[in-house]
Amino acid sequence: MHVYESDVSWIDDRRTEVSVGDHRIEVDSPPEFGGPEGQLYPETLFPSVLASCLLTTFLEFKDRMGINLKSWNSHVTAELGPSPEKGFKFHRIKIHVKIGVNDEDKEKIPRAMQLAEKYCFISRAIRNNVEEIVDYEFV
Repeated sequence: MHVYESDVSWIDDRRTEVSVGDHRIEVDSPPEFGGPEGQLYPETLFPSVLASCLLTTFLEFKDRMGINLKSWNSHVTAELGPSPEKGFKFHRIKIHVKIGVNDEDKEKIPRAMQLAEKYCFISRAIRNNVEEIVDYEFV
């Protein structure tokens, strides 16, 4: 088993500091929930972490399948709404990937994407609770 740790501290108002090793970021509540504009929010970080997990998992299968990856850029859209248990929850997270590969590798991408989605541990954690939609286009 692998163990990962981080620390989260309250700064003031709705600001927090997340520390992971020597890395530090400030995280606020979004404006919809009383926080300031233009900051990092859990509501944007969580979907971004999901997309990062999808990419790092894809990279494992890329290596196994011998895919020559030229580029990967993704855009994430997350829908947060009321939860039946009160409060809010993510209902849908859509990840659109623009992927660059050689023509001979294009036929391998559907399987590699399917495996990345299946084995990304964050995808597994939200499965049956959040609709995850992943699509891609070649660039």
